[in-house]
Amino acid sequence: MEQTNRPENRKKQPFTLWHALGLLLILCTAIVIWFGIHPRYRFLSVCILALGALAAWKRNWMLWIAIAVELGFVVFLWTFPQAGYRIASLAPLAVIAMLLVFRFGKKPLKITASVLMGTALCALLIVEIPIINAASKQPEPDADYIVVLGAAVYGTEPSITLEHRLEGAARYLTANPRTKTVVSGGQGAGEDISEAECMRRYLVKHGIAEERILLEDRSTSTKENLAFSEAVIRADGGKTDRVVLVSSAYHLYRAERMAAGMGMRAEGFAGSNGYPIYMFGMYLREAAAVLKLWVFGA
Repeated sequence: MEQTNRPENRKKQPFTLWHALGLLLILCTAIVIWFGIHPRYRFLSVCILALGALAAWKRNWMLWIAIAVELGFVVFLWTFPQAGYRIASLAPLAVIAMLLVFRFGKKPLKITASVLMGTALCALLIVEIPIINAASKQPEPDADYIVVLGAAVYGTEPSITLEHRLEGAARYLTANPRTKTVVSGGQGAGEDISEAECMRRYLVKHGIAEERILLEDRSTSTKENLAFSEAVIRADGGKTDRVVLVSSAYHLYRAERMAAGMGMRAEGFAGSNGYPIYMFGMYLREAAAVLKLWVFGA
């Protein structure tokens, strides 16, 4: 009697390089979520590991389970309003694209995709090196002034980005009691008060004397932050040859370059960092801004 080709009669596929790559991708995604985002989402890592166990058992499903995990990761990142998480979703999308190309594409497509991906990664590395280098430096103590660069305010409360910058500013001002600060940022859409006023309230609440805080509440961009803050410092009788710029780590290189272009001698100081996935996305975003600065000078 002829045997039917039923699924239960099919042999399990041998464990190949593709299965290993799929399993590694699932494991890496679980690790990234566990260590890269708020602990409240760690249950997702457990769910992904369970899918990995299923994929290891049903090896013929491995590729599609790995792709489903990456697509789910992309959707998850888009549930956050912060741009850093959404930009970070480019990484799993690129992984999905390369996985499909190398699994099903013909040789010319594989070569083209490899060249494009390699070129993009090399260009990204070239741009990121000075950004990361600027983020790792520590400024000299006892600067005459620090300038805290603004970020979004939700109503009257600082955004996560702005709060992280203010944490860094408070640390520096506490450690250097003779230093004054210019808090710089105007009032934008959705903000009930100016960014500068929000920053002033935060610093006073965290023990910084009001007489050490100067407000610049008209700026709407980094360039204006710097130009208008310089005017505030000069109006206070100070000089701009010893200034520390407080901003997000990924933003310091560009801020320092722009300050130097205005004749300011400024060093960067990073505020507190966000979760790694968010920071990864913001470093990607900043790379595009720095590339624009290099090409167009603005």
